[in-house]
Amino acid sequence: GSKIIKDFERWSSKVNFLEQVQTLARLLCRDGTYVALPNGNAETFSLIPLLMQNTTILPEDFTVGEMNPKEILTPPTGSIVINESDKAKRKILKISDVVCGSYNAWDTVQKDPLKRDTYGIYGASMMEPIELSIRNLLNINYGYVSFVKKYGNGRYLIDFKLLEKLVEQEIVSIEDAQNIIDAWLDEHKYLSENEDIAAVGLDVIPVDAKGSLDVMSFKKSLETDIQIGLLQSPLSMGDTKGSTYAAGYVSEEDRMVVLEGLQHIVRNIANSAINMRLRLMDKTEDSVWIEFEELSRPQLESRDVIEWYNSGVLTKEQLLKWGGFPVEGE
Repeated sequence: GSKIIKDFERWSSKVNFLEQVQTLARLLCRDGTYVALPNGNAETFSLIPLLMQNTTILPEDFTVGEMNPKEILTPPTGSIVINESDKAKRKILKISDVVCGSYNAWDTVQKDPLKRDTYGIYGASMMEPIELSIRNLLNINYGYVSFVKKYGNGRYLIDFKLLEKLVEQEIVSIEDAQNIIDAWLDEHKYLSENEDIAAVGLDVIPVDAKGSLDVMSFKKSLETDIQIGLLQSPLSMGDTKGSTYAAGYVSEEDRMVVLEGLQHIVRNIANSAINMRLRLMDKTEDSVWIEFEELSRPQLESRDVIEWYNSGVLTKEQLLKWGGFPVEGE
């Protein structure tokens, strides 16, 4: 048992399998669906993710290239097709020849890359609900930086006082005054950062950058939406919303439930890859598997662990293992 585990640890380090699992998790969250081709032999086995926009997952007995099916495509799935719309470059694979998985595939009807309706085949991207918030945040960041770069802490109200008096005294007509203003603004519209305005008869007044909209508050709300959407912040909707410790604890529990569900999907996909390597080694499937640490496990401090060791709750081996030190015999 320990021999095969050491072999897997050596192989994992050699092919950087940890990075491949991290890529799996990222793509699953981004696309909602993960499909990868196994590559190499037992020594060099690795996963090559497929580009989902060029990859279609088809039900059993479905005609490849059928663009207008009468019914929604549903499981069981039978094949993976790369470049289905291009007969010359099309490649058909059995579902058993790839590593794949999805997130929340049964939540809604999904369009496949060829715009066919599917249900239960493709997963839901975690990015879709927050895409607008991300775009708005990028727009605010770009716009606000450009704004401050040009105007400093605010826009300018330029009052042409001298010109106003000349118009009042009918020395200059309104039309000529407007032409003078337009010409002046055109000449000075590309102010450099922190460039001063020096002129006679002008009153330059900075205008509040916030105006009627608190930009920073809006920016913060968008960031919060994105953090919640990516499960980086506790869910705070419905009955869990509040400022009390209890409400915060409940919302954090909700987040952990979702995260651990996602972790379970990633683990299952990764273990299907492990089983593929076991088959290449002529070993029994599920004889080796990956376990992820429980996300909701409390983060212990060293003084607590040492106290448990001193009181006999933990053994020396458990203490060494917790600290990341080698344990004799393992």
